[in-house]
Amino acid sequence: MARSGFDGRGRVSYFVSMIKRSFSTRGTMLVAILAGLAQVSAAQAQSSSGQSPLPDLDGGGAPRQAKPETQQPPTSPPATRTPRLSPQPTEPMPPDPQAKADEDGKEQVAAPPPDSPSQRRRALDDLYAYLAATENARTSVPLVAAIERLWLFSGSDTIDVLMERVLKAVAEQRFELAAKLADTIVTLEPGFAEGWNRRALVAYLQGDQQNALDALSRALALEPSHFKALDGMAQIMRERGDKAAALEAYRELLDVHPYWEGAQEAMEQLKREVEGDGI
Repeated sequence: MARSGFDGRGRVSYFVSMIKRSFSTRGTMLVAILAGLAQVSAAQAQSSSGQSPLPDLDGGGAPRQAKPETQQPPTSPPATRTPRLSPQPTEPMPPDPQAKADEDGKEQVAAPPPDSPSQRRRALDDLYAYLAATENARTSVPLVAAIERLWLFSGSDTIDVLMERVLKAVAEQRFELAAKLADTIVTLEPGFAEGWNRRALVAYLQGDQQNALDALSRALALEPSHFKALDGMAQIMRERGDKAAALEAYRELLDVHPYWEGAQEAMEQLKREVEGDGI
């Protein structure tokens, strides 16, 4: 059974990545968001000059010279089910490519991170647009990393701590505690999509598929392009035998993230089962 976006066969590695990502400091998270957005901005400038749409990343997150690469088939999935996060930056990032010098030629100043809901929304919409148009799985990695960091940005220290405690309780298999903490998150911040996604995770681990689906529906109502929630929805629908609904969820997932691992194969198999092979 393929792993879902919020849990599945690779549960341990997923929790480790989630805990590491959640326990990072807010400053590191915001700097990493800037890095992801800077890569997207650089892609715009490079595309107009005929260069590669996204630069490769070295270990510290700085752009390096584009290298010729062999064209990959458009349906090639990434090597791992859960998208690999880019390295956590340990040094100051280079100036934002979109920073503008004033008319006197003064030194450029990096744009501030998205610190308001409207800025966060614009940043996510731009990243989703680039992700949908990316040409291969490799170039989707930095976009996914930036999107996931924006998902986790709650703007509340209290919510951040509760999110960390949910993962800690899950790692310790204290699911009742995890459920209470997740319920507190969505009660305090009902507009926080990632809180609902985390509530779905806990419900799924408790074997409560209906509550998991309800939480995923809330997450997707707030963030329709949440590809992990779409994957979780498709996986649960498939497990429940609702193949038509699972097929639709996979189609929506691939519209958002064309290289989500396993989604193309699952969609093609469900399409044969639901619609037949044709005449």
